[in-house]
Formats: sequence, structure tokens, C-alpha cells
Amino acid sequence: MFDTKSSNLEIVLFGYGSTGSKVYEMLSANFSKITVVDRDEKHIEKAKEEGIVTSVVIDITNDSELEELRLDGKILFCAMDEMALNIFLALSLRSIASDSTILSVSTSAENTRKLKFIGVDKVIDIYESSANRIVDIITRPAVTRVMDEIIYVDNGISIEEIEIPPDSFLEGKCVHDINFREYGLILIGISDKELGEDFIFVSRGINHKFDAGDILVLMGETPSLEAFYKKLTEKRWQK
Repeated sequence: MFDTKSSNLEIVLFGYGSTGSKVYEMLSANFSKITVVDRDEKHIEKAKEEGIVTSVVIDITNDSELEELRLDGKILFCAMDEMALNIFLALSLRSIASDSTILSVSTSAENTRKLKFIGVDKVIDIYESSANRIVDIITRPAVTRVMDEIIYVDNGISIEEIEIPPDSFLEGKCVHDINFREYGLILIGISDKELGEDFIFVSRGINHKFDAGDILVLMGETPSLEAFYKKLTEKRWQK
């Protein structure tokens, strides 16, 4: 049997609320190198009180602070209580730690779809997964390719494909020219018809030029997506 306690696997567990603390309990019986990260000081205080020395407070929405953790080559486990945070965190981690394995908890089939779409390696329905199954996902990924999915209430975050119409404000501009966060959105990728409809993940750092007919894959709350689509379909000469 694989002795996980003596292995060199390093796990960074994001979240030590009600969900993360349960995940830690499952993992700690099988892995010895676990760092707990949370943005809530109270959660980290609780972790330290429970004997978790390697626990730190950071702003998980700040890429610079995430990079300081030196995450490459580690197993990164997103277990925040808020699913929207897990989705945004997973997207950031995939961009800055390309050599790492990313896992995330999920509370619905829709969340599972979103997490897989943005590049999470394994998605776990925490309410349906036993400790042994979580360990198997990490140590024996080939055995656990299919996870059960249960539908719960969605958190309001959507992923949509929006085609750039002619004469929009985006046409002729580049990815780095537009701050999508100002619109409450994250640009995941672009399907460029000039490149044979290949999908381009923006995390690759390509400063793509927008053209009419390109399809944007955007993530955000439904009202933000609707407002952006309305702005996108306004003709430039109507402003």
C-alpha cells in the first residue's frame, strides 16, 4: 500500500472554515505536509489553536500574495465555504501555478462544470465523498476519473459564450487593453475564427487582438454578463 504519511507530496489547503476543517481532518490522517491558507484571521487562529503550525493568512484574491506561497509542483485544494471564491481562486491558481494539481470541492453539477471548464484537475462533491475517496483522488487519479454530481442551489456565477459583433467597442483592441474586472467579469478565453476556431486560454499570456466574430468565454454574475452584452452590442457611433 502507498504510504502517504512518508511521501513527499505537499498539499496547500485553501480554506479552514466549516468545509476546509473537515477536508483537513480527512487529509491529515494520510498526508503530513499540509499548509492551510485562509483570508479570514479567525479561521487561521482556530487552525493554530488546533495545532496546525503551517497556517497563514493571505488575501486569496491577490495574485502577488498567492505567488509568494511558491505553489508550483504542489497539490492545491480549494475548500473555501463560498463556492464563488473557489471558482475565482481556482482560475487564479491555474494561471500562476501551471505545474500544480488543483482540486476543488463542489456543491452542484453546475459548479462542477464551471470548475472543470477553467482547468481544475479533480472536482469533489464534498457531501458525497468519504475520506478514503479523497485520498484516492490524490494518490490514485486513474482510479477516480468519474465523480458523482448532485444538484444544489447555484451561487449565481455563470460562464457564457458571447460573440463580438461588428463595430463594437472591443474591435481592434487587445486583451491587455480591457480590464474585464471593471465589468465584474473574468475573461477565461477566446475562440478566434482566424485561427481555425482554436480556443485560447488568456492565462497563457497571449495579448490577443479582438475582432468581430471572436467568441469570448466570460465568467461572472448574470446581471454583469447581461450589462456587458448590452454595451458590446451598442454601435460605436451611438456613443
